Amino acid sequence: MSQLSQQVLDMTIQYLGPAAERFLERQTKVHLNGLVFADLKSSDIPMLTARVRTSAALIVDKKKADELADKIARMI
Repeated sequence: MSQLSQQVLDMTIQYLGPAAERFLERQTKVHLNGLVFADLKSSDIPMLTARVRTSAALIVDKKKADELADKIARMI
């Protein structure tokens, strides 16, 4: 797993708990053209941020989803 992938995962676990890795894998595979989450690069962060903002709001409240997305966006 890339260092960036690990950092995003660590951050996401704080919001989604043990479902975080599966959530991120699904977001990258389905919405980032089949990207394997472990291969995440900084150029993928803007699109991932948009997906996290939308999809995480279905799991946690919108405020927390926005907060998570903003933190991920600042990782680049």
